[in-house]
Amino acid sequence: MSNPVVLLPLVSNPLGWAVLGAAGYVTYKAGKKAGMKEEENIDRESVCDRALKGAMKTVYKTKMKVDDSLSSTREKYSTMWNDAQSEVQGEQA
Repeated sequence: MSNPVVLLPLVSNPLGWAVLGAAGYVTYKAGKKAGMKEEENIDRESVCDRALKGAMKTVYKTKMKVDDSLSSTREKYSTMWNDAQSEVQGEQA
């Protein structure tokens, strides 16, 4: 709690009223500015949504790389399989 003895000189003289008025005005302007910034940020995606979207993009990129790797591995081993079948058929003939 504040000490009433300290506030009494502040509100009993005109300079004290000017100080209180200036402090109130500065507080009002800061609140108004913060409110305007908040209105501008309403249209933006939330931080959580942006983080989740980034994670989803990373997972999709990883999936694409894994799919490419599996495709190239499948091609490599299918070629090896075909070569092995040809060699066995050549030995039997």
